[in-house]
Amino acid sequence: PKPTDKILQKTPYTFDVSVWELLWGIWNGSSIVFVQPNKEPDAIIEIINKENISIVHFIPSMFGMFLSFLDKKNFLSLPSLKYIFCSGEPLESSQVQESLYALPQAKIYNLYGPTETNVCTYYKVMPGDLAPDRTEPVPVGIACENTEVFAVTEAGERGSVGEEGELYVRSSTVMKGYWGRPQDSARFLTRSPFNPHYDELLYRTGDIVRMLPSGDYQYLGRKDKMIKSRGYRIEIGEIEAAFHAHPGVREVAVIAVPDDEIGARIVAFVAATEGVTRGELEKFCIERLPRYMMPEKMTFEAELPKTSTGKIDKALLERRSRSDEHG
Repeated sequence: PKPTDKILQKTPYTFDVSVWELLWGIWNGSSIVFVQPNKEPDAIIEIINKENISIVHFIPSMFGMFLSFLDKKNFLSLPSLKYIFCSGEPLESSQVQESLYALPQAKIYNLYGPTETNVCTYYKVMPGDLAPDRTEPVPVGIACENTEVFAVTEAGERGSVGEEGELYVRSSTVMKGYWGRPQDSARFLTRSPFNPHYDELLYRTGDIVRMLPSGDYQYLGRKDKMIKSRGYRIEIGEIEAAFHAHPGVREVAVIAVPDDEIGARIVAFVAATEGVTRGELEKFCIERLPRYMMPEKMTFEAELPKTSTGKIDKALLERRSRSDEHG
């Protein structure tokens, strides 16, 4: 940012994004405009307009709501907005496509980084990411400065182009450990499997990625969210990506409910625009997913519940799903 830029500080201080919202502006001499966390989209739009905000961060769930509100209220393209940074959840291609229409002047960056490392990779959205038939989430990109990231395959080898593996992070920003949780610290912090003599701890993210030919990493899902249903290994993120490809889907969360007979039952919670029917959505997804990955139950919601940091509250939805199964 430049001294003439204005950064919107709207993230709760318990969320690591608030750190760069605060310090980035101070470091570069930009102005910082403070707003109460968890404001509704219409209030954020009003502040961006009134204060000529040029830089803003969104969790993708919130970004989708923001874009939907812009379209519904037929707002102008917020000409002061130059940069949009997204992180916290996978950024869907459909959201990027919507932003091209609503905010054509804004550049979008997809940021990735768990709290244990802060932001460690970035990706500048390119024209190819706007292809209407694209269903994969936007890549998480390449390592930030003074950071190294790489994938480690199940065989313990460094992943090359096209290979899947768990993402490891090496950086001065990697945490020292979990407070009062030595077992978790030992589980997630490890010395480099490729340079064991170097006394430095790396963070095992638990995220599965694949390196693209461009050198960017594609996020595939959580290592601990790979489920087994009817004998098939299933990545929940692939199901969510298929739903997001439908232009009428604003939000989706796929939950796996444990089942003694088949391993797990798949349930989808969907927030869609008016007029989207269950039959239409099922037909759309079955053209993109094998039948064993199709949710057994689909629940429509006006809006999916959020945590205090604005992410979809999957823990709450999982508890609701388990309760429905037993109730």
